[in-house]
Amino acid sequence: MKRISWASLGDDSGCPIHVGELLQGTLNGHSHEFFEFVYVEEGFCLHFSGDAAELLMGGDLLAISPGMEHHYWCKRNILIVNILFMPELFAGVMDEIKALPGMGEFFNGTIRAPLVGHLDLQDREEMRRIIESLKKEREQKQVGWELRSKALLTNTMVILSRVTHTRLSRQSSKNPYLGYTLKVVERIEEHFNEDLTVRGLARELGIGPDHLTRQFRQIMGITPTEYLRRRRFARALELLRKQQPVSRVFAESGFRSINYFSREFKVLFKMTPREFKHQVKTAASSAPVL
Repeated sequence: MKRISWASLGDDSGCPIHVGELLQGTLNGHSHEFFEFVYVEEGFCLHFSGDAAELLMGGDLLAISPGMEHHYWCKRNILIVNILFMPELFAGVMDEIKALPGMGEFFNGTIRAPLVGHLDLQDREEMRRIIESLKKEREQKQVGWELRSKALLTNTMVILSRVTHTRLSRQSSKNPYLGYTLKVVERIEEHFNEDLTVRGLARELGIGPDHLTRQFRQIMGITPTEYLRRRRFARALELLRKQQPVSRVFAESGFRSINYFSREFKVLFKMTPREFKHQVKTAASSAPVL
């Protein structure tokens, strides 16, 4: 297993925070000596760490402890932002940070799996502002930039704590039906915009639909139907962020009715697809700098 050191990052800024945006593909098992936050901008993949298998999609925030082996399984590259930092950054205030729900276990290394939170639209916009501000501080290095970077990262921890404190337990991925689950994931990745059903997927694998649903849920934490639904919405969000017409978005995402798509979108995101497009466009043109 490859272990990545802080020195290997080549960071000579003097501040133990590193921020970078990249296209992440399938990556073999590795660990590192620093803490890592991963924010998923766009895309869809599986993330494995120890006994945990986690579905990642746009809007997910992942927190990984030093020494925690993990790897990505991606059918296609996903766009992520890495925020890397050393624990000495928070000397003097670590007790307060550990008092946040989930943060004590995370920093003490008493949990075996990463923390994962799926952010709502408001928190996603907040994360984008934090990320852009962290980049700006590192680039310009004005007076107090290290202190401001520390404050921005603390804000990220608060967001993560709020959305993950009820999701600390993970199901084991050491299951004889893991192979079936990965095949279903791959099938959905390749054909999510087609008329897929659990019955049809199970028939392809030679098992019963109820059995497939139980095993899939045990490993992934959600049913194949919900996985397919999330995949379709992930694609819809990608297209809407690019200001594509709703009439095109619903069809390319695999929804069969624009009315159903709009109704379900509003239930999930508390706004219509057109309102989401408008919010993204407005945020992109006038988002305040922290």
